[in-house]
This record gives sequence, C-alpha cells and structure tokens, in this order.
Amino acid sequence: MRWVIVLTFVLTMSFSSWAEASLKLGSDEVTEALQNEFVEQGVDGEVEIEIFGGKSSFDLPNAKVAKILFSNFSVDEEQNRFTTDAEIFADGKPVEKTELVGRYFVMAEVWLPVRDIMRDEIIKADDLEIKKMRSNRLREDDVISQNQLVGKQAVRTIKAGKPVSKRDIREEIVIRKGQNVLAVYNHKGLQITAKLEALEDGAKGNKIKLLNTKSQKEIFGEVVDKNTVNIMSE
Repeated sequence: MRWVIVLTFVLTMSFSSWAEASLKLGSDEVTEALQNEFVEQGVDGEVEIEIFGGKSSFDLPNAKVAKILFSNFSVDEEQNRFTTDAEIFADGKPVEKTELVGRYFVMAEVWLPVRDIMRDEIIKADDLEIKKMRSNRLREDDVISQNQLVGKQAVRTIKAGKPVSKRDIREEIVIRKGQNVLAVYNHKGLQITAKLEALEDGAKGNKIKLLNTKSQKEIFGEVVDKNTVNIMSE
C-alpha cells in the first residue's frame, strides 16, 4: 500500500549570542524533525530513520535562525521508504532545497533475556530487560511482553539478547512421566483417591494419561499441582 501526504513542519534553532559566525543544521536535527512528523501523521511509537539520498547537513553562515520546510512527503509502507522535499530557510530567507530519500522503521519495546536461559529453567523477572527493536525484525510468534515470559519454562536454550519465540517456552512442567501422583476422583459428594503413575509430563491444567499399575487401566486426569491430579469423568 502506498499513501502520499503533503505537510509542513518547522524546526527553529536560535542562538542568544550574536557573536556566532555561522549556524549548523546537522543531520541529527533533520532526522529529529522527520521523526516528529511521522508521529504527527499517526505512526504509533518511536521511528528510526535512515537517510541515504539528498543533503541532510547545512552550514548557514551569519544566520541566527534556521527553519526546515517539508513538503510532498511520500511514504511506501511496503518497503518502509520515504521521500520528501526539504527547503532550508535562514533568517526567513530560502537558502537551499533538497529531496530527502530514506527508510523508516517503527520501533517496538521488547523484553529480552539478559543471560542464556538453559533448558527447563524457569524465567524470572530479573532474567529480562526491556530493549527497543525494529518491529520488522520481530516474528509473529515472538513473545515481547514481560508478563507472558515470567514463570514460563524454557523448552530449549534461549540466547541472551534474542527475542523469545512461543516455541521456546511452555508452562512449567510440574509432573514428570513415571512419577507416582495422588489421583482424586469426585462424584456426587464422594471422593476417591489412589496412587497412579503418570505416563506423560504435565503442566498445571494439562490433561495427561495415567496408569493404574494394579489393574493396568489407563485413564486421564487434569494436573492440579506437582503431586495431584483430578480424574476426569468418562
């Protein structure tokens, strides 16, 4: 999708001392002005900009005030590219004009591991830190929220500083295959308990297969905690 807007943005720089011989309008100021305009146009979040075409730094001898006028601003959302005409004014007079061409990247705040997290480790709050990343570098199944990471168990080694995928984590396994567990069956006010063997690993809330070692009958139960399973009605 391509959309085109026309806009005007003014960046003013002034100096209190008239002794300055020249005013420098650098690429940092031009980039900041562009970032502000992306926000004004409804881009959600911080934007990182790379300018690779046109002039983005200006020396303005004897100038006290500099202004930038952007117009014919065009954005290609598919390729994250933009073009715009930038006209530079010094003390109210036009002095230079250039076409700026570049790319923009919407930044996202992502919670990343501060250390390698080994398989079967439980992720804790102090294992994570928040960083900013370009949104286009994130995959659909990356988990970026702290709340969705803390308390989860690593399925495999998770590298420090890398986004965590949904495939890298799971709910904590509290019952292991081969473990003897207390199975509880409630029916019409009657509670029956028995010791059964877990035939599968299970996290809290998981449905797992169990074995009655005396009768060799297999049944299913829902994991309650590390020692208890509720037997499911047939």
